[in-house]
Amino acid sequence: MPRRAFACLAMLALAACEVDENGEVRGFLPGGETGSASGRGALASPDRDAEPVRRVALAGGAVVVGGPRGYCVDPATVETNGTSGFAMIASCRIIAGAGPEVAPVIVTVTVGAEEPAPLLPDPEALARLAGGPARAFPERGGLVTAQMQRGGSTVLAGGDERYWRGAFLQGQRIISLALYAPEGSELAGDRGLAFLGDVRDVIRSASPGAGRG
Repeated sequence: MPRRAFACLAMLALAACEVDENGEVRGFLPGGETGSASGRGALASPDRDAEPVRRVALAGGAVVVGGPRGYCVDPATVETNGTSGFAMIASCRIIAGAGPEVAPVIVTVTVGAEEPAPLLPDPEALARLAGGPARAFPERGGLVTAQMQRGGSTVLAGGDERYWRGAFLQGQRIISLALYAPEGSELAGDRGLAFLGDVRDVIRSASPGAGRG
């Protein structure tokens, strides 16, 4: 996966993505966080000796990221600086060679910095930020979602053109999600909406102050 394409995943639902002359990725999350593209890459071959990482604490422990049953955090993608963070979720079997058979999917999670009064975009605004055709969906349980109609295959080799973006509040932080699935996968279709909801539920229940949002 190209460095620029993968680094853009860290900005996702609320951001455009640009790379400056120093190779730094600059996004437009509240606070204008900037992160290096180094250290992020496509999933490698499974490490049969690795223990699956089911949860990881980001942003100084303020947010705990994990996936539904059968899905783990890829430790090679984790970045956190005490105030914000990034991680990627995929099949435990793909990452570590252990776990139940589940549908292949990549979900990226970007944790924004704490804000006094964070404001989520509405679904229509989230769809417009895609810069292309998108379907906006009504907010469900505090999760704003939109299904992008093209662009997924430029991020995930063999991926469906459709992909999902989502955002929700965890305490005083905006959590941004994106979901990429293989071509023709039900997760690129309507099932992806429910899967993002499941990821949101895991993060909310695992993080300090569970249920806040």
